[in-house]
This record gives sequence, C-alpha cells and structure tokens, in this order.
Amino acid sequence: MTQPAITDLDTALDDDRADVVLFAAWDVFDVVGRLADALALDEGSDEMQAVLAGIKCAEGRRLLAPPEDGLPLKSPTPLPGRAGLEPYGALLRHVDVALRRLACVPECADDAEQLGVAASHAGAAADLLLSVRQDGGGVS
Repeated sequence: MTQPAITDLDTALDDDRADVVLFAAWDVFDVVGRLADALALDEGSDEMQAVLAGIKCAEGRRLLAPPEDGLPLKSPTPLPGRAGLEPYGALLRHVDVALRRLACVPECADDAEQLGVAASHAGAAADLLLSVRQDGGGVS
C-alpha cells in the first residue's frame, strides 16, 4: 500500500457521504487486518498482539457492508519498527472517529449502535497494532 492510497483512505473517511466513509472504513479494516496477519509471522513482532489486532479488524469489518465496487487494496509492506506501523494505526484511529461521527448523523441513526461497536474495534485494533513492535526490530 502506497502513501497515496493511505491518503485516499484518510480523505474518504472525512467525506460527507456516509457510504463513502463506510466503504473506506471497511477497506481500512481489511487492509490492516491482512497486515496484522502478516505481522503475526514476523520474527520481530509480538505474535499475540498482531493476532488480536487482526481479530479486532475482522470484527469491525464484519459489522460494515463491503464496498460495492473496486478491487481489494494491495497488502501493505510497512517500514521497519514501530514507526512503520504508525500510518496504519492512525488510519484505524481515523476510522474510530469517522464511525462515531456517522453514528450521530440522522441518516445513520438506525445503525448508531453498530457503528459505535465498529468504532471501538478500530480503536482497540490501533492500540494493539502499535504494540506489535516495540523498537526498531521487525520487518515484513
């Protein structure tokens, strides 16, 4: 996943259209979940934290409808160390904020509870992901 793809997702999470935000959130859960799965096999990573981050992403993704079109985003190859995971943790935190914002929008009122749960999964996944690497070790 390239920086432009991260920027595109980040921008979509701020969109005024609920469907754009929801599809972007689903994509973030998907791509970061695959990243977490790969990190679980990375010798320099905390396997348990990576697995738990992947589970939280899967739980969040399951609560959202998948995008109606397009192809899955390319799996990311982060830079080494904890700093390499920070862009993905930031995306998950943005998903948390974006879904909580949507939960307060009248058109999403029927799904507010579900959106809140998905947002909580995003926040938890971000915390877990950022604890996978403690220092400069670990490359994917």
